[in-house]
Amino acid sequence: MRRLFFLLAVLMPLASTAGWTDSTGKPIPDTESMRSDGDLHVPLLITPDEAELRTAWNTASRAPTLRVTDTVKRGIRSSAMLFLRGCAPNAIGQCDVVVEFFVITPSGQRVPAGGGPLWTSEPPRAALVLGSASMNFSFGPTDETGLYSVQAKVVDRIGKRTLELWDRIRLD
Repeated sequence: MRRLFFLLAVLMPLASTAGWTDSTGKPIPDTESMRSDGDLHVPLLITPDEAELRTAWNTASRAPTLRVTDTVKRGIRSSAMLFLRGCAPNAIGQCDVVVEFFVITPSGQRVPAGGGPLWTSEPPRAALVLGSASMNFSFGPTDETGLYSVQAKVVDRIGKRTLELWDRIRLD
């Protein structure tokens, strides 16, 4: 499995109310795996080790190095992870952001892959927070070899905003 290491500060540009910005404050456009709508910002990444990523994120005093991947081997578990910034609070100050995950096979079949609450607390104060929901997956002996898409449909139910993100992973 090819492993890629990224410093979070490089991987995830700063989020502002005007959209994504680089470290100098210049706007940068959304990408397939990094979307925004107003103050709601959500990046998606695929990691070969969810526990390692969560530990690195939750224990770091500054931007941690996160391990991500774009290839997997059969029987090896990986996870699609979402971060977020900004969400609309309800009358008691709580957000209600949920996600639905899908996998698109190399032959084009769209397969539901779970979902759930992504953020249900007060709006995040940090630039980005790690969402609660993730999608864990692995491929078996009968799965097609090739390029898969992992899709995440993120809905801020209070703010009535929807972001659709995707990333790709190759099964060797």
